[in-house]
Parts: sequence; C-alpha cells; structure tokens
Amino acid sequence: MNITRVIRSARRRRSVVALALGSVVALSLSAAPAQAGARPGEAVAARPCVVRGDGERAAEELGRCGRVAFDGLFRQAPAGRMPHGPMRGRLLRCTACGQPAVDPVLGLLAGAVWHGKVFHTDERGGHLFQVVGPELRVIRGEVGYAGYPDDGRAAIRIVHPRDMGGLVTDWIREVRPGAYAGVTTLTEEGHQPWRVADFVLYR
Repeated sequence: MNITRVIRSARRRRSVVALALGSVVALSLSAAPAQAGARPGEAVAARPCVVRGDGERAAEELGRCGRVAFDGLFRQAPAGRMPHGPMRGRLLRCTACGQPAVDPVLGLLAGAVWHGKVFHTDERGGHLFQVVGPELRVIRGEVGYAGYPDDGRAAIRIVHPRDMGGLVTDWIREVRPGAYAGVTTLTEEGHQPWRVADFVLYR
C-alpha cells in the first residue's frame, strides 16, 4: 500500500471513512472512543490539557484535549524514559483524514485493526513492531532519542520504513509515568514534513 496516495485521497474526500481508516492502518496508530454528546470542534478544544491519571485514564484525559491544548502539553513535556515492552495506544485525531478522534465510526474501525506497539529497547533505543489483529506483529520501526523538528527539544523518535510511500516518523514524549503523547509526520521526497496524526501510547 502506498500511504501517500491513501492520505491524499482522504484529504480530498474527507467524508469517506474508509479512506480515513486506510491512513490510520498504514500509520499503525490506534483509535480513541467516541465522546458522548460532543461534536467535533465543540468545547473540547477550549479545555486545557490536564493529565493526572495513569494508564487508560491518562489516555482518556488526553482524548479530551483539543489540538491547541495538546500541542501545549507536548511542547512542555520531557522526552521521558525509553518505553519497553508492549504499549497500548489510541488515535487522538487524524489530521490528514479530516476526521477527529470523536468520530465514532473511525474510532470503531481503526480500533478493531490496531492494538498497540511492542518495544524492544534499552535506555538508549532499539526497535519496535506494531501489533494488529489478535497477535500479529508487523512494520518494524527504529527507536531512539532525537530533537523534535518543531521545537528542537528532545523526544523519542520512531522511524518507519521508507517503502510506505514516504518517511513516516512518530515523535513521543512522556506526559505521565508510562503514558506518552505522540505526533506522526510524513515526509515525501522534496517536501517538508507534514503532520498527519496525534496519538497516545500507554500501559
């Protein structure tokens, strides 16, 4: 699958959830549950991004953060400890698809496919695999510390194979013990990186 074509198509036809799912699967992210009674862009965006819980609770709190508040939290967070072992995850927003995480159909479909990441790392880095379906491990990524391009501060970088249609890179920072806010960027040859999704990893 060439994810560049999938993402471009999703941007042109934002109402097509199937294409949005294709982008999410190709980027190996997870899904957030729907927020009852809230529509995309309402009140959620106005709330400050405060994460006090751990594990799944931290993921739920990040899921209630709007884009601006999420960015503020991500900028302030340290790179944190290198993750190790299995991590669960949720998609917060697919900016390339034009679909927020509160979209119930996108959340249901993507969550049924992607189940997390498994890190094989020491304190400096290593590699990981994505977990899809019950136990299938696919798409190896290389993990290490690097400066996040937008602010130059340290983050944990996950670099995926270039044969996915471009250079797909995840950037994560630890916002609570064992909970990481993440940003995915896509770099096509001859172009600047562009942000395609925000997500959270947690134990």
